[in-house]
Amino acid sequence: MAVDIDTLFEMMDEDQPTEVQEAALREARKIKSLSVFMQPIEYKWSWENCAKVICEKTDKELDTYICEMLEWLQDLNWPGAFLIMERLEKMDSQLLVHAVGYRVKQALLLKDNEWLTYMSYLLKNKKLYDALEKKYQKILKKYYESYWGN
Repeated sequence: MAVDIDTLFEMMDEDQPTEVQEAALREARKIKSLSVFMQPIEYKWSWENCAKVICEKTDKELDTYICEMLEWLQDLNWPGAFLIMERLEKMDSQLLVHAVGYRVKQALLLKDNEWLTYMSYLLKNKKLYDALEKKYQKILKKYYESYWGN
């Protein structure tokens, strides 16, 4: 079928009929450069389907995109955010630890409590919690307990 990227994103729009979205997903899975699926600004309503493509990838394939995936957690109302959050939570903690530390530091500088709250969900991965620096453990645990419960 081979379609250009703009057409592909239009096909991935959540308002398209299911068959059109499924055809787009089949094409999207062939694209090796995952960066095009990291919240394409021009096509916000394709984000849920972009997240589906991303979430099918292995930890190794996603390794270089973890920081971009964590950006998705800034707002859980964004299409695809829950899919990305659940995929991140299942990732190897050693791949996540540095990116999570970096993004927590960034969220603190931005005073973005919502982002910290949503990133704290990743503490469901006990190995990640154990791998984080103590200061990040403490910060995220506080947000986790107040929002997600114990």
